[in-house]
Amino acid sequence: MRSSKLLFSCIVVFVIACGDDSSSALNAWSENQSSSSSHHSGLDPESSSSSWIASSSSNSRNDVSSSSSSSWSGAIGSSSSSKVPASAESGRSKHVEGSSSSAKKLSGEVPGDPLQIFKTRVPKKAVYHCDMTEKFGRGFEGDFDQKDWICSFKYAGMEGYVYVQASPTGCSSTWGFYPDMSVDSAVIYVNGKYETLNDVVYDWGGNHHNDSFRFSYDGKVFEYARSSINFAFRPCHEMDCLSVYEADGTTRIEDGCNMYGDDLGKVRQLPIVCRFANVEDGSFGDFSDNFELCPGDSRLSD
Repeated sequence: MRSSKLLFSCIVVFVIACGDDSSSALNAWSENQSSSSSHHSGLDPESSSSSWIASSSSNSRNDVSSSSSSSWSGAIGSSSSSKVPASAESGRSKHVEGSSSSAKKLSGEVPGDPLQIFKTRVPKKAVYHCDMTEKFGRGFEGDFDQKDWICSFKYAGMEGYVYVQASPTGCSSTWGFYPDMSVDSAVIYVNGKYETLNDVVYDWGGNHHNDSFRFSYDGKVFEYARSSINFAFRPCHEMDCLSVYEADGTTRIEDGCNMYGDDLGKVRQLPIVCRFANVEDGSFGDFSDNFELCPGDSRLSD
């Protein structure tokens, strides 16, 4: 009899213990589910503090010389009508797990070889030294290079390229340390014609370097930015899309990026390709459109 009572007591204790553990596990799972349901954030607090930097001539501080090309045009020849590279990526579509939407695979490639269209320079290294250690302490000192880039231009039947040369003229600190850039020179080549751009504005994009730039052309303002971003506003590729504004620069005509939209079928509707110059040799790499959504894009997990 005594043994039976002891056995019954053990069974009761075991059942109660299991009940407590399973309840705790359920509570922990609920907390994890709640914490993992984060959504796409708004503007990066680091980036939002960075104002558009007005373009200027190359009479910047620290004796930064422009080294701009004396002539923009290069050996054009038949390059402006050369065949568009057939990208093996062009037919693929980024499928979104658990969603009926997918990002349409549009191409930002345009005809011609930009390296034959423009006379490019090799950006200079360490042209500006910035020291903010007195204000912020160790780690806030460094040298910044010149930064040049070429992007395709593709809008409303107009196709070509934009080439921009920029130099560091100062430095800023917002949760990090990065240069302030001024545009030395910029030109656009569209449908066989060159035009100098005098109002290019470049934004470094805060500590994470989520950069963008804009300029006026053909009675509108064009802004180059990104359509997809990793967690915490970290870029995974170069600028890849256009947004178009009225001449006032504030009234948006078309959002060709849709970085914050939930419908991935509307992402990157105005695609472009951007490549930055290598400071070692001035090369730009391949201008094929190999865009993919960033693996850390929060919309992929929605």
